Amino acid sequence: MEVSPGRLTFRRVRRGQQSDVLKILAYVAATLVLAAIISPWLYQLGKGLAEVTADKQTNKAIDALAKAAGRAEFPRFFDRAMMLSALVLIFPLTAWLRLGRAPGSYRDTPWSLRLPDNVISSDLGQPLRRNPQGWLQFGTGFIIAAGLLLLSGWLMLQAGCFMWKDAEASTRGAANLFQQPIDWAKSFKKVVPGALIVSLIEEVLFRGVLLGIFLRAMRATPAVIALSLLFAFVHFLEPSPYVRVPDPESSSAGFYLLGQIFARFANPLELVSGLTVLFAVGLVLAYARIRTASLWLPIGLHFGWVVGFGIFKSATWAVGGLPEITRWFVGTTLREGLLPLSVVAVTGVLVHIMTRVPEPPASYRS
Repeated sequence: MEVSPGRLTFRRVRRGQQSDVLKILAYVAATLVLAAIISPWLYQLGKGLAEVTADKQTNKAIDALAKAAGRAEFPRFFDRAMMLSALVLIFPLTAWLRLGRAPGSYRDTPWSLRLPDNVISSDLGQPLRRNPQGWLQFGTGFIIAAGLLLLSGWLMLQAGCFMWKDAEASTRGAANLFQQPIDWAKSFKKVVPGALIVSLIEEVLFRGVLLGIFLRAMRATPAVIALSLLFAFVHFLEPSPYVRVPDPESSSAGFYLLGQIFARFANPLELVSGLTVLFAVGLVLAYARIRTASLWLPIGLHFGWVVGFGIFKSATWAVGGLPEITRWFVGTTLREGLLPLSVVAVTGVLVHIMTRVPEPPASYRS
């Protein structure tokens, strides 16, 4: 059977685009391995800096860095090692993705940011378009995400799953053993700038660049599902600050912690209460990007979730000693459990409604 040159070319292009997805997965694996290798060195460097500057007068920046390093446990250094590894390896990844590609034309994104044709494609990927309702969608997304999340948090407070940090006890009478005042202004100053930076970076990377690559390699539905799984997997790999490494200075300490992190995948409660919520968040953000062909709405939603999560966490404690079955519905944070999952699902329904294009009048359809 003969194959037309056009179809043969299409298949070759498609195969090349699918290899881009494999390159992204290889990038994630390489980032984890590099982080496991350099985290013990980063730990020793940080602790050494804290010891050297303990009795010396230094500038404020170095002093703050040294104090933070002195207080931090190994999981914090591993987390920073992952960020450093991701940053270092993004440059060879970029060159690898463009290998053998002719330079193409450039298109405008909502902020006049320009991305090359090997990231967004007019035939197989969905280009980002200028969005005249960008600020409106950003604000609406923020209000919906933060509002629903904080409303669910208030309901959990009333149910006794959480308590205010300055309260003597929860609504169910559980004593607050770590009572302390709540500084709302300090919480906002601490949470909002970081939340905005994280939202911008992650949406440009995941929904801007990576989803564009996935959309060129597969249809929209599997592309959204695959990227959302990757998004959930990467965020699920954040090490818990409560994990203890026997010998943080050992060259194998990073791989030991990596094993502890992957052990979470064997815990059904962890998968349902943590990974599933992150996967649903990725689905809603990717769906918002596809429905609007821009990043304004995903950034607003992401910003709202991070701000709501951070503010609630800074003002409350999770109540301990609750029945184990409760943790399937409400975890120790607002991003764990079936109740937060339902909040994300409701947010997705609202995104679908607000981005629906009204049908033209019957007179125009005839």
